[in-house]
Amino acid sequence: GKAPLRADDVWRWASITKQLAAVLVMKEVEKGRIDLDKPVSAYWPEWKSDDAGRIRIRDLLGHRSGLPDPDSSPPLPPTGFPAFYGTKAAPPGQSADDFCAGPRRDEPGKSFLYNNCDYIVLGEVLRRVTGQSFAELARERLARPLGMTAFGVYAFGEPRPPHVAPTGEDAEPDALLDLGLYGASGGAYGRIEDLWRFGHALVSGRLLGEAARTEMWRSKPEGYAAFGQWVWPLELKRCGRKVTVVERQGLIGGIESRHYLLVESGRGLILFARHKPANYGDPWDGKGLSYDLLEDVGCR
Repeated sequence: GKAPLRADDVWRWASITKQLAAVLVMKEVEKGRIDLDKPVSAYWPEWKSDDAGRIRIRDLLGHRSGLPDPDSSPPLPPTGFPAFYGTKAAPPGQSADDFCAGPRRDEPGKSFLYNNCDYIVLGEVLRRVTGQSFAELARERLARPLGMTAFGVYAFGEPRPPHVAPTGEDAEPDALLDLGLYGASGGAYGRIEDLWRFGHALVSGRLLGEAARTEMWRSKPEGYAAFGQWVWPLELKRCGRKVTVVERQGLIGGIESRHYLLVESGRGLILFARHKPANYGDPWDGKGLSYDLLEDVGCR
């Protein structure tokens, strides 16, 4: 049978990792070591992409790079995973200069196209600017100062540390997936308490200065997309209040996650599920589990 879940279980954070990566980039922006409007080639001159001199750092952060999409590579039997996550799986640094440097889907900066390659490339940019891997940076600048004791980043080609395994859809092929290929796009893991510590530090202003955080959270018209997260207004009908929500969703294999921050009150909501589909719903619809829970948190 299913092992009972515990409060100190370790979960994969999937694309919540992008929220951490955006913070690490903005920390470098604050130090003057990264300029959002400079192209990738300013920090990685040898990058093989034909658009290395045109794709800006802000294009990667906001999914406007036009880079190829790993999720559109051909699905592979028996897993059903796209080839990028199967036979083409590679360490993030290699993928950044191989698959992710391939033919563009659109002109740089032209349109919003969600894409793991954007953050896989950002992880390599961070490494070249700081001399440290994404895993090292996240541990040194986030986990240690915030007391995130079970936090880590999966390493390519190495066994997974003990963590919650999926039980619903995609549970069977999940074990064949190398979680180390995601890097800065989805490779983080930790306890719920660890994520709470990160979220609390972010919403309370401990991680970034006001100018950097405002820039990171400045949402665009297309679905309120900001850097590595979504920022949008939500009407809480129960208490007749409108709140600003910072949201980051995650889904890898059979594990689903949600991370919500309510900016004005400084409160948060974290959801993890091992049985896909989790049927969280989307709060902007004004109904569903995640909306009901956000009302519980926001109307206190």
